[in-house]
Amino acid sequence: MTGASRRGVTRSYVGGLIAAVSVLAVALVIASWGIIGWLTGLEPVMTPGLWTPIGVVLVALALAALVWGLWLQALVLLRGRRTPPWAHTLVLGIGAYLIWCLGGMLAGLGIDETWISPFALALALAWALCSLVFWAVLARRVYTDRPVPHWPWEGRDEGPDWFGPAGRPVDPESRTDDRDDRYDRDDEDEDDPR
Repeated sequence: MTGASRRGVTRSYVGGLIAAVSVLAVALVIASWGIIGWLTGLEPVMTPGLWTPIGVVLVALALAALVWGLWLQALVLLRGRRTPPWAHTLVLGIGAYLIWCLGGMLAGLGIDETWISPFALALALAWALCSLVFWAVLARRVYTDRPVPHWPWEGRDEGPDWFGPAGRPVDPESRTDDRDDRYDRDDEDEDDPR
């Protein structure tokens, strides 16, 4: 990261990034819990007679805490801190673990489904990893001059239509690619009486 350059971001960019990282967090939890369940034959909530969606409610509470924590991380980064917030990462991971364990105990889950559950550990690790991913993506956007990433098969001038060279937005009215000309020629052909 260069010392002098700093780009601004909008609230909507940060909000969109938080939403994307939240989806990633839920996907990581679903995948890791599926693998754990497949390997061990256990489920996150196995107590008979307990309201079945209690696991979903606890993950939703932990997700709300993650969103709030990511917003706080964005504020810290935008105030000038360039190093990863290890304390935030640790707090988000431990917070997710405590939400699962304490909320589960209040709901009636057993010790093996809360404090010593591999599902609780996977939840905490997913939240911590997502915290670091969020920080890395936002820090890249704010503190580097690197352009918008491209797929390996894209050339320098290829990519999304709304971005030009160096990742700068392009005004749709100023575009002069073949697709616009093709549509203009089709309109001319309709007017031609031949």
